[in-house]
Amino acid sequence: MSTPDTPTSFSQLPRASVGRRLAALVYDALIIMGLLMVYGFVAMLVASAVVGLNCQPEELDYNPCVSGPLFQLGGLAVIAGYFFWSWRAAGQTIGMRAWRLLLASPGGVQLSWRQCVLRAVTAPLSLTCFGLGYFWAWTRADRASWHDIISGSEVRLLPKKKK
Repeated sequence: MSTPDTPTSFSQLPRASVGRRLAALVYDALIIMGLLMVYGFVAMLVASAVVGLNCQPEELDYNPCVSGPLFQLGGLAVIAGYFFWSWRAAGQTIGMRAWRLLLASPGGVQLSWRQCVLRAVTAPLSLTCFGLGYFWAWTRADRASWHDIISGSEVRLLPKKKK
C-alpha cells in the first residue's frame, strides 16, 4: 500500500528540474575525469611497452601514442561506456544517483541500446550549443531537453528515503 508521499509508478514521479540535471552532470564530469586519468595511465603503460623496447630515454616520443586518433577514440569509448553502462544497468549515473534522478522510457522501462546511442549523440550537442538543449526544458511543460525528446526518454526525481 502506498502513502500520499510515495509515488507508486515512474509516471507519478515529478519531472527533474534543469538545475538538478546540470548538478548531476557536474558530478559525472568529475567521475569521467577520473576514468580518463586511469585510461591515460594505462595507455602510457602500453605506449611505453610498445615504443620503449629498444630506445634510450631521450629517444622516446609518446606524443603519437597519446595524442593520436586511436588514443582519442579510446577516451571517447571510456566516456560512452560510462554513460551506456549506467543508463542501461540502473537508469542512473553516479551523479544522477547523488541528485536522486532516474532515467527511463516514459513508461518507466529501461532504455534500449538505441535510446542510449541517440541520447549519447545529442546530449553533447545540447550542451555545446551554449546549453540550449538543456535550457529548452524550461520552455516545455514536460521539462524535456533535446536529448530527452530525440531519445524518447524522461528524467524523474526520486523521493527522499525515509530514515
